Amino acid sequence: MLTASGTKKIIGFILLLLLSSPANAWTQEDSMWQSAYLAAHVADWGQTRDIAAQCRTSGAYQESNIVLGSCPSIQMVNAYFVATALLHTGVAHALPSKYRRMFQVGTLGLQLNVVNSNTEIGLQVNF
Repeated sequence: MLTASGTKKIIGFILLLLLSSPANAWTQEDSMWQSAYLAAHVADWGQTRDIAAQCRTSGAYQESNIVLGSCPSIQMVNAYFVATALLHTGVAHALPSKYRRMFQVGTLGLQLNVVNSNTEIGLQVNF
């Protein structure tokens, strides 16, 4: 499970990546792909908050993310999704431009698949 200390370590790691990475020109297209990923990430975040709320009240759903555990708290879900959004952005920024697009497109595809699967089982985006 992700703790406050773990979140701080992730943020520190991202800052180190950003400060130590060679100058990789970030383009408007990079921003568009990153924004698309983050939009899907936020949808997954809301759906995961729905799981967290429902597993505590009705037991209807359980989370499958091993980092969060089967019935995470809303606070744990929030910390995890903030940290992973920052981590994804940091990694995308640090990657050489020729690998950045593959990373962004690949992770966007995975994220959209998760959101779609969650929607099919009835989860809502819950903020």
